[in-house]
Amino acid sequence: MRIRWYNPVLGDFEWRVAPETDEEALALMEGSTEPQVCIDAYREWTKLGATVVASLVRAGETARDASCSSDEGS
Repeated sequence: MRIRWYNPVLGDFEWRVAPETDEEALALMEGSTEPQVCIDAYREWTKLGATVVASLVRAGETARDASCSSDEGS
């Protein structure tokens, strides 16, 4: 399965093969400017019972929102 998500490392949306495990999903966020924000959002969604894919998409949205907020403050 392919997903479209906001990749915080690229700072843009991308299509990619969906990760199957938490480890694979978390590795995609390494190197982002706000890795802890992404990881915390991911873990919060998985704790609520969301799938790996849904949690990754939400983590990307959180990173995008944080990036937009910091851009507005510049």
